[in-house]
Amino acid sequence: MSRRLALLRTTILAGTVGATFVLSGRAHAADMDMVTKAPPPAAPPSCVQAVDGVNGKLGGLGGSFANMSLYGAEGSVSAPLGCEFGMQLDAMAGSLGGSSLTVGAGHLFWRNPAEGLLCAYGDSEYWNRFGGARVSHVGPEGELYYGQWTLQGVAGVEFGNNTSATVGSVIQQINIPQRFFDQVNVAYYLQDNFKVYAGQRYLGGRNAAAFGAEWGIPLQHGVMAALFAEGRVGEDDDHGVWGGLRFYFGQKDKTLIRRHREDDPVNWDIDSAFGATNNSTSSPASSPPTTCVGDGCGPPG
Repeated sequence: MSRRLALLRTTILAGTVGATFVLSGRAHAADMDMVTKAPPPAAPPSCVQAVDGVNGKLGGLGGSFANMSLYGAEGSVSAPLGCEFGMQLDAMAGSLGGSSLTVGAGHLFWRNPAEGLLCAYGDSEYWNRFGGARVSHVGPEGELYYGQWTLQGVAGVEFGNNTSATVGSVIQQINIPQRFFDQVNVAYYLQDNFKVYAGQRYLGGRNAAAFGAEWGIPLQHGVMAALFAEGRVGEDDDHGVWGGLRFYFGQKDKTLIRRHREDDPVNWDIDSAFGATNNSTSSPASSPPTTCVGDGCGPPG
């Protein structure tokens, strides 16, 4: 009985030792495989969205512009084009000096919301005044972001038509030659929902200083209300002041600074009208020659 017990113990011990060597050998082989095999390739970095989904804004405004009353509505729609690119369409319709004013514009851009924006820009304006004045602007646009600061601007070529009309005894003319234009803003966000800016405009061959402020009021469901006011001080009639209320519509709730850098670029529509008003001139209409016969004088019959 003792021999059988000794034999059984010897067999169990031998099996345990053998299993230990087998398992340790397999573990060592697995470790060697991990050392010799190349690590899996790293996932490519995800790109930074130029536009955080389809978004838009809509607002109303009123005030004065070039010594004339101004009121109207403006809006924009932005959408991503792939990942790093986006587009925006702007529109405005209203009245300037009692005559209808319409503006349309487009932006095609690359943007990194942490760095800046590069864009191809174009707009076209029609002012139903003195036979219909048309002015357009085409050129590159850019923005640079640094903390709470934003530098933004557009520059290029301004061009339009020539039109005239006789109003009473005065000939009103608008002649828009081809020339350089620029619009520049330096903006600072006093807090994430409150922006102020100062800038410069060269439109219609005249310079002006630009000032403005916007205060965003968060709502819900991706909507923000904003109160804004803007002013211009320049040569001759190149001045004005206006303000109003606009609403932002986006994919999610966010601050004003994030909406400006992740959603819609700046809308330059109103300033483009200076291209027409700054080229408006007036002159007295010529009186017909008179003839005198005897004691009476009058226009030739």
